[in-house]
Amino acid sequence: MKRTGAGADKYLVFTTFISGSIVMVIELIGSRVIGPPFGVSLFVWTSLITVTLVSLALGYWIGGRIADRKDSYAALFSIILIAGLFLLAVPLTKGFIIERALSLGLRAGSLLSSTVLFGPPLFFLGMVTPYTVKLYMGNERGGVGKTVGWLYAISTAGSFIGTVSTGFLLIPNLGVNNIIYLSSLALISLSAGYWILFHKKPYLVILAIVPVVLLLAPKELPSITRPDGTKVALLVNEDSPYGQIKVVDYNFGDTRLREFLLENMIQGGIDVNSGLSISKYTYYIERLAHAYKSDASRALVIGLGSGIVPGRFDKYYNIKTDVVEINPGVIEAASKYFSYDANLHPTFAEDGRYFLKSSDSLYDVIVLDAFSGDTPPSHLISLEAFEFIGKRLAGDGVLLINFVGTNQREDAVVPESLYRTLKEVFPYVDVFTSSEYDNSSPKVVNLIFAATKKEPVISEQQEDAPVYQVFKDDIDNLLNRKVNLAKGTFLFTDDFNPIDFLDLKAREKFRYNIIRSSDSDIVID
Repeated sequence: MKRTGAGADKYLVFTTFISGSIVMVIELIGSRVIGPPFGVSLFVWTSLITVTLVSLALGYWIGGRIADRKDSYAALFSIILIAGLFLLAVPLTKGFIIERALSLGLRAGSLLSSTVLFGPPLFFLGMVTPYTVKLYMGNERGGVGKTVGWLYAISTAGSFIGTVSTGFLLIPNLGVNNIIYLSSLALISLSAGYWILFHKKPYLVILAIVPVVLLLAPKELPSITRPDGTKVALLVNEDSPYGQIKVVDYNFGDTRLREFLLENMIQGGIDVNSGLSISKYTYYIERLAHAYKSDASRALVIGLGSGIVPGRFDKYYNIKTDVVEINPGVIEAASKYFSYDANLHPTFAEDGRYFLKSSDSLYDVIVLDAFSGDTPPSHLISLEAFEFIGKRLAGDGVLLINFVGTNQREDAVVPESLYRTLKEVFPYVDVFTSSEYDNSSPKVVNLIFAATKKEPVISEQQEDAPVYQVFKDDIDNLLNRKVNLAKGTFLFTDDFNPIDFLDLKAREKFRYNIIRSSDSDIVID
């Protein structure tokens, strides 16, 4: 080993810090790479954490063995260069890998994608710490315990900075691919820096050219033409603190449809020419709101989506609506692409549970529609959350919950347990379904829960509000599709709320059906 003095020791410490930081960047950003196609749910995080731990463990073990045989600075910084190159390849290969992994299903597919995309760079980064310990000890800087503790503390400090920076700053502002290119640039520059500083080879700065070019290159959003002639164009693809936001246009002849997606799950859509919703559940909500509280004047919507419900409440029913949406990016997209007017509707960018607890307003209608399609927000589906809602609901008001489920008996445990939990707070709870509920084959369906504190007087009167014509009969017959649910096994509370686990298979089916029926170029971009 060539000993290069105190300067090299300081560079080793800096190397440990940067490597620790990039490890956490990879782990966090991994959820944004495989999350849109596979979902940011329990099994995706399990895959990422498993791959991270196994790759780092192998890197620690093999890196230590190699360091004992070849304790050279050149070998260490070659390893870091390789890690940077593998990381650089992630945005370039993710589409090819994920598209093929989808055929394995969501669980096996997410594990395979995580392994192939992130296993190699994490493995080589795992080799860095034992290597730096060996080199640092070779320069006789104290005992083993002191050196190992010091370098692991530096690595952990880097991990802390990487975690905070990625979650709070980088993802909302740079986007996933740019963060990966920037991280790759950091590793490649770290390697090149060693050769430039200590071996006087400035020409090696050329190593950084590729990630710089990819980082600065203009990004074009994909558009495709289906075999039937439909043109599909991605208008928005942005990473927000609460998921990837997409807006997609579909054009065929004179027809132009637009959908809003969060983590590739449809949150609403419109016919651009008419402005009418192409999501049936939005009509279900307003139909039931009018049926249960025909004289409603004030509403609260928790979960904005594309902003259709508040707009129609105001336009056709003269209901003034407050909106709570935790994701500012959703508010911005709904305003820009779906004609949502945040000035007309007081809009609060905060958590729904927090708003319910802190507000003193009363509402005739409260709409809970904060389900993105993957993981139900358990803190909004609990006895305590419903008690807060009860305090915000006028005496004869109605709570409407849009719950995405299936028509299969095996998946009934969650809606039945939700029904049981609601009954603890609201004496009267009805459940209405979308028309597919009675289909003999498995279907994803909307279950609309209508909960009141007083016995409701349901109005059969139809409103004149325009609807998307193909849905008219479905919506007109909604009140005839009331189903009787049994009181479920579980009472959801803040202390015990296993909804994530109980609903896992149903949510997996839901996402799998959506992804398999969607355009891969749009889903994986």
